[in-house]
Amino acid sequence: MTLICEECGKIYHIDPEKLKSKLKGDVAKTKCHVCGHVIVITKNALDSADSGVFTDGEVQVHYSGSTSKKEIPDLDLPDSSEASGTDSLAEVKAAPESVSKPKQVRAKTLTSSATRKSGFGLRSKMFVLFLIIPILIMAATGAFTQKKLNELSEKITSESTQIITKIAEEIISDKSRAAALQCKIYLLSHPDLTTDNFNYDLEFKRISVQRIGITGYTILFERPGPDQGDEGFVIWTHPNPKLIGRPALNILKEQTGDDFPKLIKLLDRVKQGKEAGGYYRWKEKDSDFRDKYMACAPIEGTRYFIMSTAYIDEFTSQVNKLKEDTKAVTFDTLKINIAILIGAMLIMGIIITVYGYRITKNIKYLTNAADSISVGELDTEINLKSTDEIGALAEAISRMQDSLRLSIERLRKRR
Repeated sequence: MTLICEECGKIYHIDPEKLKSKLKGDVAKTKCHVCGHVIVITKNALDSADSGVFTDGEVQVHYSGSTSKKEIPDLDLPDSSEASGTDSLAEVKAAPESVSKPKQVRAKTLTSSATRKSGFGLRSKMFVLFLIIPILIMAATGAFTQKKLNELSEKITSESTQIITKIAEEIISDKSRAAALQCKIYLLSHPDLTTDNFNYDLEFKRISVQRIGITGYTILFERPGPDQGDEGFVIWTHPNPKLIGRPALNILKEQTGDDFPKLIKLLDRVKQGKEAGGYYRWKEKDSDFRDKYMACAPIEGTRYFIMSTAYIDEFTSQVNKLKEDTKAVTFDTLKINIAILIGAMLIMGIIITVYGYRITKNIKYLTNAADSISVGELDTEINLKSTDEIGALAEAISRMQDSLRLSIERLRKRR
């Protein structure tokens, strides 16, 4: 229990248990060693101090020489004048009637700063408010931006691929129609040209076999007659002379594998003399399959058709390259964003650490000074030079210190 003689500012630390043992009735008496004031402490005040709840305690200060009708045991006050905190103050109430006409002066009981609950420190709060939360916001924003960038890149390349694929289909179909029209004109101008000579007439072969893209080409084949089956599909012009005169379906079946039924559906329209077009997979030499697009256009007035076919990836390869480039760019952007985030964390962490240390150091300094002043050490020096709010607080505490010192001097002169 800590008592302050507000007449002279002397601080005393008293063990409540010791006072209880000195009680005579409900009160105990002690005297200030400096000014001689008599302090009467009641049992209620001791019980309140012992429980750690400092409400209005029944403590009364008397001038020395005051008499009591009832004998009260005298206690020796310890000489220590250091107090350890000012967390809570309890003003004292009036003393019992057993003391004759005392001049009342308020005394206060103080809790120790050691009992102050340690909470979330200012520096920790600064780290949370100015480092962790902004970093989380930046990280969330960066992740969202990166996600949208990836989606945009994927959408651009996907739609570009669809557009290029559509253009490639049109090019292949137009090539078959153009070649069919040219073959029709040539056959009308050369009525004696027979199928056996189609592939060996250089001019006719040049018209019927045309290149599409890098490896694509057109060929001329004959569709089956009314009394023929699927074996009636016969190739008459082709870049490979070994395939001349051979049934087309046998070759297609060998090279398309499981996609052969797709070709049969396409050729059903050809049997009816109509245009046809669609995709199938073609087996390469390394046993891999690649997607091809086929378009068939009839040569009007004949049973012949021009088939144009090409690998679709030859048209979309540039788009695929663009897709890989965009992935690389987005990945580089991700790395840059991460580097910026880490750099920002380091810079902000250093700034908060240095500046936060300076602020908390000054606040702790002023807290200790205020604690010393609160327990009567009115000559405590406050030497803090700062032009911000911390400096203004230091000046306010200094003014309060001067006011307390003047108040005590005035009280001493009134005695």
